[in-house]
Amino acid sequence: MASSSSSEVKTVRLRGSDGETLEVPESAITAASATIKAMIDEGRAAADGVVEIPNLTAATLSPVVTYVNKHFGSGGANPADDDYHSTFVPSDDDPLACFDHKLVSVDNDALFDLIEAAEHLSIEKLLDLACKAVAEQMRGRPLEEIRKTFNIVNDYTEEEEDEVRRENTWAFQSTV
Repeated sequence: MASSSSSEVKTVRLRGSDGETLEVPESAITAASATIKAMIDEGRAAADGVVEIPNLTAATLSPVVTYVNKHFGSGGANPADDDYHSTFVPSDDDPLACFDHKLVSVDNDALFDLIEAAEHLSIEKLLDLACKAVAEQMRGRPLEEIRKTFNIVNDYTEEEEDEVRRENTWAFQSTV
């Protein structure tokens, strides 16, 4: 998209809904995002080499670009490799797992924005990573605490809730 000489890395500029642009290596973003790859392949980039991302702001795109650069940029791991895995037990000997853990250790609004961005841009490994972070917040916690954490309003009557519990007893049994 945008490159002044053949020795430079070819880049793509992503423009968020707020008009701000972020630059990312084309090889990294097309390897990571099926959506961006399709947009570039179909010639849907603007004449100035900018790819419009109308559903996401630059603030939401920024951690996505950071993720893409780390995982798909030069020297990064390739999540497509069979031996790649993200873990929630980062250790000093696994800098990529530490990076992933820090990326998703944000407030819930930012985490849900990251999930939305990963879904919209078809970045499967990032979507998995962010969804795992949400699941970890729910693991072993009581229903009322989960509702409070995620601002979920209980709109069931007491009778409806009792019926759901009877029909799905397996879901309410403690595994600890």
